[in-house]
Amino acid sequence: MEMSCFNVTPPPNPLRNGGGRGRCEELSRLVGGRAWRNEPLANRTTFGVGGPADCLLEVETEAELCSVMAHVHETSVPWCVLGDGSNVLASDKGIRGVVICLKGSFLKVEVDGQVMTAGSAVRVSQAADIAANHSLSGLEGVGTVPGTIGGAIVMNAGTHRGYIGEVVREVRVLTEAGLPLTVSRDECGFSYRSSRFQTDRSFIVSSCVFDLVPGNGEQIRAHLLEVRTHRAHSQPRGASAGCFFKNPEGGSAGKLIEASGGKGLRVGGAMVSDIHANFIVNTGDATASEIRELAETVRELVRTRQGVELEYEVRLVGEW
Repeated sequence: MEMSCFNVTPPPNPLRNGGGRGRCEELSRLVGGRAWRNEPLANRTTFGVGGPADCLLEVETEAELCSVMAHVHETSVPWCVLGDGSNVLASDKGIRGVVICLKGSFLKVEVDGQVMTAGSAVRVSQAADIAANHSLSGLEGVGTVPGTIGGAIVMNAGTHRGYIGEVVREVRVLTEAGLPLTVSRDECGFSYRSSRFQTDRSFIVSSCVFDLVPGNGEQIRAHLLEVRTHRAHSQPRGASAGCFFKNPEGGSAGKLIEASGGKGLRVGGAMVSDIHANFIVNTGDATASEIRELAETVRELVRTRQGVELEYEVRLVGEW
């Protein structure tokens, strides 16, 4: 699951028009040299596709992130944050501006009684395991969700067993100007597969505080193992971004696609999984454009045969 990485349709880009190398070098100094020009996004997405980011930064502390955001805000450079690259489809043309990847202190987890604080780059499954090891319940409903805490907050990720927003106490964010703020659960605007952070793109999720409840650690671990085993056998293993479409109200996107004859459909190297029809997989040499073309073919098929308009769960990022 990606973290707050949005489709970018920028104004003239200072990184490309007038000294892109120098701009990236300026940003590099703010993060101790952890910066790359024209970094292929295919190396950083679970789909294994995507063109170059103009400048990709790895940021390890909140102080570094504040400095980076103050700089890009002042210079009007477009930006986005990329988590572990799940739940996104990065354009073959890449992403203009700055792509920020959070590391270091954003990977920390702290537990104090029934309260867990997790950095936005922590994997959701890891947070669920840590909670289980402290005999704390509340995150097992999302313990099989791929991606990071930050991306899960943005998407209000979850399953039929529960959503992450249900156990959030507060979210620490940075504004695009580099100012830290704390957002309460009620201010997050959680709803099905959505939150305030999807529409208010001026915030970067830094960490999250969860209110958990005491439980039986052994039972929680056993439950997580059972669900993960089932998931491993019921979902494809190939390169994908997870479920491609949101489930329509009262229905299943996968079942609608299968009933419409969508299983096994292909466009180039992209294929609708014959194991789970809500997965589009990269069979080895797919392009982002082929994946998107196949997704639109599936949408039209379901629209025509079932009368249902499927919505993307996967986020399109970059230039399209």
